[in-house]
Amino acid sequence: MDNLPRFAFYLSGVFIVSSAFTLFTSELLFLLGDPGVKGTVFLIGFGLVYMNIVFVSSRRFMRRLEGSSPAPFIFGTLVALTPVIWIFVYESGLMQSLRIVFPVVVLFGCGLGSYFGHRAGLKAQIKFQQQLEEYLRSTGQLPDDLKRPHDNLNKN
Repeated sequence: MDNLPRFAFYLSGVFIVSSAFTLFTSELLFLLGDPGVKGTVFLIGFGLVYMNIVFVSSRRFMRRLEGSSPAPFIFGTLVALTPVIWIFVYESGLMQSLRIVFPVVVLFGCGLGSYFGHRAGLKAQIKFQQQLEEYLRSTGQLPDDLKRPHDNLNKN
């Protein structure tokens, strides 16, 4: 992987953001045990936040690559590990069933974030490459092998 320093930067950033969110919201985990709508909303909210962390970082990382990469799935795994480990270490007073449901929701959210982030990253690659080619063409810095043959024709 020729983007190893960039990958390490994104991986550490994703880990820090995920860990910070997990630590700052650990006092709210007791709200998951509410049997009403509030508990369900908080559970879905946690899943959506973790999905969004993975989606945004995956799309942004993949934008400057060429082709497919396993990076979004690595990001998703790392983001999911933090809350899954924390839920078993931290004594939040959750019932045993929620100690199983919460990690499943987080894993599902991170999986969706990885999948959709990968797809959005591939689309962003195409757009970025087109914008880069237009910029290089407008500044005259486009390499000769990328120019079209008729671009050099004299307009007499």
